[in-house]
Amino acid sequence: MQFTTSGAVAPTTAGDLARRTAFGVLTAVVLVFAARLAVELLGVDVGAGGAMDPFAAGPLLGSAVVAGVFAAVAYAALDRFTARPTRNFVALAAAVFAVMLVPVLTVAPSMGVTAAGQVVLAAFHILVAVPVVAFVVGTVRL
Repeated sequence: MQFTTSGAVAPTTAGDLARRTAFGVLTAVVLVFAARLAVELLGVDVGAGGAMDPFAAGPLLGSAVVAGVFAAVAYAALDRFTARPTRNFVALAAAVFAVMLVPVLTVAPSMGVTAAGQVVLAAFHILVAVPVVAFVVGTVRL
């Protein structure tokens, strides 16, 4: 008989889930703002500006926080109503990530975002999704 063990440890309480989510969001925010700084220092023409600038600090911070809140709520619901919440959460997160790329490809150009800006936005989505999911499911622990 063969046993498989996972490095991930599911959250055991609501407080544990909240703590993990907070660390995931904090990590995501640091990564996104570091990447934003790198984009500015490299002089990448992202093409956006004005009141609806998706590269501004507010939208970047807000999207990371909202992603964390929805991730925690989704995991809690899956934990309550499914037998395999971690597997289902990772599948849901992948699906949501794919759906969130649709506006990057379709709406962003109408806001003046260049092709390089679209790549940067997709990278920002990755920099938010990966740490939030990793902390919530317990792949990364502090």
